[in-house]
Amino acid sequence: MASVKTPAWIQLWFLVSSLVVYWDAGYCLLRPHSMEGGSLNYLWTPYNLYAKIDYVYGLPALHSNDGWTSAQAFMNVVESTMNLLYLYMVRNPGKYNASRVQLLGFTAIVLTLNKTILYGLNEVFSGMKHTGHNDWPTFLGLWIVPNCTWIVVPSVIFFKLGAQLCRELGASSLKKSA
Repeated sequence: MASVKTPAWIQLWFLVSSLVVYWDAGYCLLRPHSMEGGSLNYLWTPYNLYAKIDYVYGLPALHSNDGWTSAQAFMNVVESTMNLLYLYMVRNPGKYNASRVQLLGFTAIVLTLNKTILYGLNEVFSGMKHTGHNDWPTFLGLWIVPNCTWIVVPSVIFFKLGAQLCRELGASSLKKSA
């Protein structure tokens, strides 16, 4: 069985981003305990600032029972679990079908892209409901730049893994026709 060749930087992204995303999901799913003044806030003190920048993470969304925060956190757990499963499979070559491993990694990164783009579009189409109160430097530095990181890096990975998957599927198709 062929092994999957995944560059170290992509493996690092899958690992580090998954840890960050699990931490983020914990904050979202444990609100209000994870929020400022909550019994578990010591684990998420950086969110005290972010909850004031993006109300999806703050009291306005919590008080209005806005389901988006928890729904995207739940999907984050699914996405990150797929990331870690992909890493496990990549690090244990020969045990798994390479095409299926590549498909898993590709699907996980599509989830990351889809969720992040949907998050941004949700904000735009709501009239900047959760972030429109920020001044431009705050909005740029603490909302746009971090969110763009979660679009740019996964986009590069999307094209890299997509190209590998296409090559693998093409090679598989040639073997079957021979």
